Amino acid sequence: MKKRTPSLLSLTAATALLAGLAGAPPAAAGYRGHHPSPQPPVAGEVTTVATGLITPLRIALGSGRSVDVAQSMAGSVVRIGQGGGLTTLDPGIKDYAADAVSRSRGTTYYTLTTGEGLGVPENNVALLRSVDRRGNIRTITDLAEYERSANPDQVNTYGFRDLDAECLAQIDPMIPNGYTGVQDSHPYDTMRIRGGILVADAGANAILKVSERSGETSTVAVLPPAASPITAQSATENRLPACTVGHEYFAEPVPTDMAMGRDGRLYVATLPGGPGGPGSIYTVNLRTGAVELAATGLVTPTGIAVSARGDIYVAELFANRISVIPRGTTTAQPFLEVVAPADVELRGSALYASTDAIPPGGFPEPGEPTDPNAPPPVFDGKVIRIQLTSGGDPRGLAEPDGAPAEPNND
Repeated sequence: MKKRTPSLLSLTAATALLAGLAGAPPAAAGYRGHHPSPQPPVAGEVTTVATGLITPLRIALGSGRSVDVAQSMAGSVVRIGQGGGLTTLDPGIKDYAADAVSRSRGTTYYTLTTGEGLGVPENNVALLRSVDRRGNIRTITDLAEYERSANPDQVNTYGFRDLDAECLAQIDPMIPNGYTGVQDSHPYDTMRIRGGILVADAGANAILKVSERSGETSTVAVLPPAASPITAQSATENRLPACTVGHEYFAEPVPTDMAMGRDGRLYVATLPGGPGGPGSIYTVNLRTGAVELAATGLVTPTGIAVSARGDIYVAELFANRISVIPRGTTTAQPFLEVVAPADVELRGSALYASTDAIPPGGFPEPGEPTDPNAPPPVFDGKVIRIQLTSGGDPRGLAEPDGAPAEPNND
């Protein structure tokens, strides 16, 4: 199920069928080879950093408590200063969405995307850009061009794999089935590392690496299809015929966020781009491209942060909560209830989160008729700061945004 513009609208559509799981307990996770955390992270005082943001899908932390924000539907990138005031870093391009932002050594890396998920690859543009401390904007590359030439996830087959012809004939044609990865680029996250910029591409279902100097792009890893057993309940919810119950649907593993662990592995949050199935977290070996499942059963995980000691914080958008998977444990625990959290980032002993990323009432699904007399949605996205009474990175071992620590003159 490929994504459509605007991105948060498509994100909602791609995962709306999971909304009924919002009251479910947090997910079990795979053991990651750490000793148990001496004390689980605990949320302390919560303060509001900024309000009035338009769909703040992604945030990035800089010096002096400044925060950069990708305002998805506004298509712009802004910076929140120490006093909560906003400065525009890039006003964007008309009809483009801003869905990724990261910051390193005084430079902000972000993406502007249009034409994704519409089945017309030549109209798809996904610009990876940077803006330096002087305000100079540079377009590094168009990731959609790489997607059209490489199409990394064409090696994956999505949909049902073992249904007979009679059952297949009963499936609604609107439900994607029996196809390989198509040409589509929709970057949702960026991260500067030594040697280049990592990109989580939600259209390509892959992790890419881009040379900051030349724009040359390569594939680091292709995420595997997300296998989801179809139950009687999920069949009903997804308008699937009864003959699909007991079979697995292999959905697209849509990457939404990245964080670097102190163990050297890249942690990637994913959503299932198809009927049924939970969100998951994978780890990626950046040297070999090997991918392993680290956690599953999550409700729309759109943001993750990994502390220096190995705790994983997860923004579960439709569950209206931030959860934490403590180091060395196998179960995610509720950490803090907030409205529609989209992203989380760590700085020292504080966790930052973007919340209220979807306006009250949400968005209509694609194709759903709208009331022309209905009032426009009210956007009041926020960034909050959560003081950690335990956990966090008190020694600052990880650079904000989860990348390996580097000299930072930001």
